[in-house]
Amino acid sequence: MKKLVILIAIAIIGGLQIGFAQKKQSSTYNFERAKELVQQKGNPEEILELLGKQLKETPKYADALFLRAGIYVMQKKFGRALADVNRAIACYNKKNANYSKSRLYSFRAHVYAEYLDEPNKALADYNTAYELVDKDNLEERNSLLFDRAQIHYDKKDYKAADANYRQMLKNNEADQAAMIGIIRNRIAREEYDEALKLADICEKYNADYEETYRFRMQIYDKLSETDKAIDDAVIYFDKSDHPKHYLLKSIMGKHLSYALAKVQAQIRKDNNYSWKQLRIHIYKWGCDYANAIRCYDQLEQEYGASATIYYNRSECYNEIGDTDRAVADITRAIEMNDGEDYYDVVTRGGYYREGGRYAEAIADFTRGIELAPTTAYPYYQRGWCYELSGDDDKAMEDYNAGIDVDKTYPYIFLMRGELYRKRGDTERANADFEEIIKQDTVAESGSCRQYALHFLGRDEEALEWMERIIADEPTRNGGYYDKSCLLARMGYLRESVDALRKALELGYRSFAHIEHDDDMDPLREMPEFQTLIEEYKAKPINITEKGASADKVETISEIQIRKMYSGVYEVPCTINDLPLKFIFDTEASTVTISSVEASFMLKNGYLKEADIKGKEYCSTATGEIHEGTKIRLREIKIGDSVLRNVEASVTHNQQAPLLLGQSVLERFGTITIDNINSRLIIKQK
Repeated sequence: MKKLVILIAIAIIGGLQIGFAQKKQSSTYNFERAKELVQQKGNPEEILELLGKQLKETPKYADALFLRAGIYVMQKKFGRALADVNRAIACYNKKNANYSKSRLYSFRAHVYAEYLDEPNKALADYNTAYELVDKDNLEERNSLLFDRAQIHYDKKDYKAADANYRQMLKNNEADQAAMIGIIRNRIAREEYDEALKLADICEKYNADYEETYRFRMQIYDKLSETDKAIDDAVIYFDKSDHPKHYLLKSIMGKHLSYALAKVQAQIRKDNNYSWKQLRIHIYKWGCDYANAIRCYDQLEQEYGASATIYYNRSECYNEIGDTDRAVADITRAIEMNDGEDYYDVVTRGGYYREGGRYAEAIADFTRGIELAPTTAYPYYQRGWCYELSGDDDKAMEDYNAGIDVDKTYPYIFLMRGELYRKRGDTERANADFEEIIKQDTVAESGSCRQYALHFLGRDEEALEWMERIIADEPTRNGGYYDKSCLLARMGYLRESVDALRKALELGYRSFAHIEHDDDMDPLREMPEFQTLIEEYKAKPINITEKGASADKVETISEIQIRKMYSGVYEVPCTINDLPLKFIFDTEASTVTISSVEASFMLKNGYLKEADIKGKEYCSTATGEIHEGTKIRLREIKIGDSVLRNVEASVTHNQQAPLLLGQSVLERFGTITIDNINSRLIIKQK
């Protein structure tokens, strides 16, 4: 609800023909030139120099003082801004100005409220401004009432805020901003039925006013009418130029399949980029990264390649543990941005680190330090990579360097504290953990206070803090993963596995991170942990539900096949990007591959050592895989249909074909064989 006013003085002065300037044209040259530069978005220092010259000649020139105060606010020099506006108020001469004195008070109130956190001083100035403003200037009077009401709202004085909004409605009964203010206050007081009635009235005055739907969707949400809330969220998204995605997520996340159906319907009516982007957001909110990737592919085909698509799609690949594709996409984004985008570079570094490729990660974080040398994050990440590589001395150098340039990032204190602890320097370690306690005071995503509490021996407080983080965003899978890490550190291994299961149920799929995360080390030999990981590696994520088939996304793949003499079918496919042909056998229930094919894939990079899962089996020095070895196929692609993380068995028979059974194929969707045209048809929802 706060107005986004940055430079009131510049907006006012920039558009005026000043009366004082007309009377003394020769003495206001520097002010007029400064005004021109403001309108041209010129150099602030040059503007300040001109205004300084002007004020030497005419020290009581209120307009020049007012304009300079605005420039000082832009530069965050609030003390100087207040000094100038105070002088402007003292020097104000109504005869020589084309704006009211109330503007000076409202400007100062804005500075107090927005930048200096002094609401009482701001209220006093808004009161004075309201008394001074022309009673016939209803627009300015309502603007002052609106700003004053905002301060009362921030102070949780809803009665006083309501009084201002009601006065606005007396001045203009159709003022929807005032109606929304009252609605917001009623939501805060949990008066949802009354808020809903007023929202319905507000809509009748102007059905295109986006704020009506923004707040009504919140009312419906509070009333547990989720689908009505989503209906309004869709209208809000349609009418807003800059919709707040965190609000959409909080509403749509409660019934994602319904939200998806509504957005799909909009795409059919209005096939534009914004709706398609929202569809992707819904998939990502539901951790349905496979569908999100497919939609990014469609965007790339329809609108062309872009760094934004590559960056966002890389995140989805990383979420499902496909580090290679994540790196490939983010590398394209880096190349399109000429290697100058800090976030691209450190994101790729994170993918390398999660995948255990520490040398490449270190190179990226080194570049990140070059691009943002006063930011702690790349030092923290590079130090972590050094530590994971066994070079604790270089890790400590990076932690110290990062803290030296930026002391506001708690995680780097955590890493240094742990390293001090490893070295037996308990005093310094505890000092770092105490620093985290001072800084990290909000229980939300990204907090690391729970770990500091644990290392300080305050496990009960650590667990309580962890639960508060989860309560802040209970559907976020990362919170449960962090809980699993914390419990593993504490030695509560079964409880840690339970928390990890919850994270996986909510869509966590960063298996590469799990594989290299030392927090998980205490769990690795547990059968429950191993079974859990294999179970979820093979489990697809899809947010759609039965009963919404008309609104689901449907992919239909038709693949030419060949019927063999024995009655089975040969079907083309790609396995980990390697073109192959498999035999479709309706009697088979697993995936099998010959040792010849598996050895070729291993030697040529289509299989990695990490994909070999059978503990009692291993690859030989020549690359041959022994009989009975279990492997993971990262991706099986048939036409446009994709299946990821499929467990397969390597047979000792070198002539055995690649075999996919019907139970595996059914994971793609509905399978139909067109015998007349020799085609395999896969309908994938």
